[in-house]
Amino acid sequence: MNAVQSRRLAQEVDDTYRLAMVGGTFYLAGWLVVGIYGHAFARAPLVSWMLVLIFVALTIVRFLHRPPRADDAARRPAWLRHHWAIVVVSTAIWGEVFCWAILDPGFGRAQTAALLGTLGLATAFAHGFSMRRGFAFTGIGLLYLPGLLLLWRDPANRSSALIMTIYLAYVVVSTFRSNAEYNTRLDLDQQLRDQRDLFARQSLIDPLTELANRRHFAEVLTEASAHARRSAEPMTLLLLDLDHFKKINDTHGHAVGDACLIAFARRIKGAFGGAGDLVARLGGEEFGVVLSGQDAATACARAQHFRDDLIGHPIAVEGIVLAVTASMGIAHFDSARHRDPDDLYRAADSSVYRAKAEGRNRVCMENAESTLQESPATR
Repeated sequence: MNAVQSRRLAQEVDDTYRLAMVGGTFYLAGWLVVGIYGHAFARAPLVSWMLVLIFVALTIVRFLHRPPRADDAARRPAWLRHHWAIVVVSTAIWGEVFCWAILDPGFGRAQTAALLGTLGLATAFAHGFSMRRGFAFTGIGLLYLPGLLLLWRDPANRSSALIMTIYLAYVVVSTFRSNAEYNTRLDLDQQLRDQRDLFARQSLIDPLTELANRRHFAEVLTEASAHARRSAEPMTLLLLDLDHFKKINDTHGHAVGDACLIAFARRIKGAFGGAGDLVARLGGEEFGVVLSGQDAATACARAQHFRDDLIGHPIAVEGIVLAVTASMGIAHFDSARHRDPDDLYRAADSSVYRAKAEGRNRVCMENAESTLQESPATR
């Protein structure tokens, strides 16, 4: 079962429980009206009170048979079948009550109340419990058909039988229509959910490179810093700034510049896209990588390997080979030095500026403890 089907089933479970919990009381109320005005409690007290207890018990069971927890999706299909069984038992018992009222002249004018109650319950079933047409028609059939057949057998009740037959056609059509409307509503809900998820994703993605944007980067950096502070696990921030990128735009145009950024994004995603890494475009030609669970030495080695790969394999876009290099700054989270993510970011950003000041195309670490110079091939 995919995620969409699982969500639809969860909605169906919630709707079934909510409607069934309310509907159970109407069977009890209907029987009390028919039984009292039909003098059933005086003529057949044992059966009458047993029906009261049964309808009360079924109402309580509907309430107590709660849907599975949100994290227990595997139980939903079985829960739905069991809950429908409870509902269908209620309709079957009411169908027998209706037959009793038809066959027993002692109910007198309460027979009309039983007939109206049957029509009302069938209507409610058609409009409220149309999520599964098979279940719905089973419930309506048990509720409606036994009494209808008895009415057709008695010539004195043929007019009532005819009205009930006509009304049954309405109930069937209403069930089909309600089922279609219910599924349409679920489809619309899914479309709205998809749109919401798309907008949420777009709000976190840089539209040009499809890397994380600055907003997402800031959220992840905050979470990673807090985790590192709590757990004392290593966490390192790497910032990269493309060298002389304005020259690419001025020489080849912004279209080539954009293509260069897209190609660079693919390269950096390939180098730092593993578990625990978040690669983001922070704006213009500036990129950032949050390296959760990695110390400064590992981050420095990965950054140097990426720098060497850029030199050894220049970026080519639209038939133009671009010797792109990057100045990189690394800062390792230290709760004693970095009070918040902004402190860590400023430390890495200062390392980037130092890399540029020292000649670009190099990796600098916070506190100037390690500066990796450009390779001889670029001198």
